[in-house]
Amino acid sequence: MQRFHGHVLESNNTISGDVPSAEIQVKQELMDTSVYVPEPTRERFDENHPVAKKITKLISEMLALDLQPSAMVENAGLNRLLEFLQPQYSLPPSSYFTSTAIPDMYEKVKDVVLTHLKEAEGGVVHFTTSIWVSSQTREYLTLTAHWATYESSVRPPGQDFHCSALLSVSQIDCDHDMHDIPKQLEYLWDSWITSSGLKKGFTLTDNNTIRNTLEDHGHVTMQCFGHTIDLIVSEAIKSQRMVQNLLSIARKLCERVHRSAKAKEKLTELQRAHQLPENQLIQDVPSKWRTSLIMLERLVEQKTAIDEMSIECNFREIISCDQWEVMLSVCNALKPFEVAYMEMSNRTATLGQVIPLIHILNRKIDLLFDETVGIDTMLKSLQEAMVSRMSATLRDPRYTWATMLDPRYKTSLFTEEEAEQCKQDLIQELELCSSTSEADKPPLPNGCSEGPVSSDTPHSNKDNLWSLMSDIRQKIKHEEKPKSSEMTVLEYFEEDILDQSCDPLDYWNLKKFLWPDLAKVAARYVGCPPNIVPAETLFSTASVNCTLNQSRPLLENMEGLLFLKVNLPLIYFQY
Repeated sequence: MQRFHGHVLESNNTISGDVPSAEIQVKQELMDTSVYVPEPTRERFDENHPVAKKITKLISEMLALDLQPSAMVENAGLNRLLEFLQPQYSLPPSSYFTSTAIPDMYEKVKDVVLTHLKEAEGGVVHFTTSIWVSSQTREYLTLTAHWATYESSVRPPGQDFHCSALLSVSQIDCDHDMHDIPKQLEYLWDSWITSSGLKKGFTLTDNNTIRNTLEDHGHVTMQCFGHTIDLIVSEAIKSQRMVQNLLSIARKLCERVHRSAKAKEKLTELQRAHQLPENQLIQDVPSKWRTSLIMLERLVEQKTAIDEMSIECNFREIISCDQWEVMLSVCNALKPFEVAYMEMSNRTATLGQVIPLIHILNRKIDLLFDETVGIDTMLKSLQEAMVSRMSATLRDPRYTWATMLDPRYKTSLFTEEEAEQCKQDLIQELELCSSTSEADKPPLPNGCSEGPVSSDTPHSNKDNLWSLMSDIRQKIKHEEKPKSSEMTVLEYFEEDILDQSCDPLDYWNLKKFLWPDLAKVAARYVGCPPNIVPAETLFSTASVNCTLNQSRPLLENMEGLLFLKVNLPLIYFQY
């Protein structure tokens, strides 16, 4: 008994009902931990101690990254952990983080973001703006900046050249403040861009009201590719009643399985019997067609098990053979649009990919008429919507230039007449850039001028060979004439087209010394994203949704914390 149950025999106080206090228990735990070394005699760090400052900084970053209220630092669990990890550290009160640490960090990060912005190639910065509505009907206006940087003094080496930063997120009232949005955005553009000597590029939005209001105020906007795809597909799904009925049956079946423990158990049993992936059925969000596609794909994957389960569990929702064929056809029709949407949601996606994807989707729809059954009405709707919503994009010179300057496509998707016109426009643009760069030519980095050496210098005499260096430099400059704009453009188009997997900014970074002006023009177009997804993903995480959907916000400076949450990783926590 003593050998195997000694801990029970010795715990008389616990058996008799006497529970040791939490303090004694914690001390006992610490004593039992091999890494714990009690140092009661050591003094506490003051607030300026390097270790104390580092821990306080990390706690401030934690509050921002996790969107936690400053009151969290009063929690017993956190204090207990810190006491164990660093007994000499004294955690400041929550008021310090609210009034000092977080605001100071915000200002420092803002300055660093501005430093990054100033490295934008050609000084051009693009924007995505959108309105997000929480489940508590709160509305938030977001503004995100995007730019390309070939050479950076603040970014770590090895990073790609696509840069972005959240500039602002603020709560608005769409019922009353929509007409004030241009003023609000103009203020942000002025404080971030104009006052820093930068240039405002393109502005993308998925909100028609914002787009129309900005254009009424003289601002040029562009449509969000992803939002346009959403509209095209949603309209097509609604155009065919058979497809809507099929989605209704699928939703009811998935909901019934989720609510029935017996059905779940039976489904798992049949999955194992038929050696199917043991995946749960997925309930879609009716307003989001991509979730509906995922739901249908999962049902098709589990077809054999679902047919047997529906019969054995006496489900009213029995999917017929014809309906299974239509379901597979719907999946095959929507899949290319999902792939295009995800492709353009990549952080390295560019405007130059829009026109190629429009051509690809149009061609795929033509093929789908022969590859699918029962969804001709939906396919015709997709076909018509692609024409009505995407034709203007095919003629938009901004997208044309972006495609031409993407080394993966160049002139391959244009007629000879269109390609020739674009080449001439590019030549004119380069000539304009060249004349502007000559007029604004900065001084040499060493502060010296390029003029000849004065004849008053001690060694300036006919016997000094080094005095000829100035003449040699001038002669070389006259002999080495820069390439003409026309030759630069022709050389670019004569090169082979790159593979689809290549990043166009990698290509232009390599070519910036050979064709410096053309590389700057390319960065202006290739550095702009085709989607507002970077702004949209800000609200896609559980922590953000939970915070913004609370009936009573717990965060003292939510907009500032969101700014820090997004931008701290983007500046690599260097501030």
